[in-house]
Amino acid sequence: MKELIFFAISVALIFSACSMEKAGNFNLYLTDLPVDDAEEIWVTISEINVYKEEEGFITLSTKTMEYDLLELRNTEVLMLEAELSKGTYTQIRLVVDAGQIVIGGESIPMTVPSSEIKIPIVFNVMEDGTTEVLLDFDAEQSILLIQAGASQQFILRPVIIVKNISYSR
Repeated sequence: MKELIFFAISVALIFSACSMEKAGNFNLYLTDLPVDDAEEIWVTISEINVYKEEEGFITLSTKTMEYDLLELRNTEVLMLEAELSKGTYTQIRLVVDAGQIVIGGESIPMTVPSSEIKIPIVFNVMEDGTTEVLLDFDAEQSILLIQAGASQQFILRPVIIVKNISYSR
């Protein structure tokens, strides 16, 4: 089994809702299994949402974040920090707008057929507690190389798996 490589870029964002009576904290982390031949793998995430049955989708971030998945090896850094209302959430949705891969010093844009990545997950946010979710962006499974004669095209179909959910008070 391949060794997990922990990474993320520290981005502290606080989500506040005007009418929340009880709230808890939600922290989102990201990790990766990289592609061996790549020198860099860049992905651009422009939106992060969560889904709560009573409220629908809640936007936590619309800030554009770029990640070089390979540069962030062996680090686990907070990607997002938000305050959410107490309750059960059943999905995280990321918008991945773009990607590029660098192989042999050449930067090659990756086609992203569907930018909206739905991650089915059930997690609870507790009053005055912290819920932490670790996502694995599996680059090796997410990148498809299509060869057509002498040309090649890279397709980015993000495979993101929930690696861990933890709760603390």
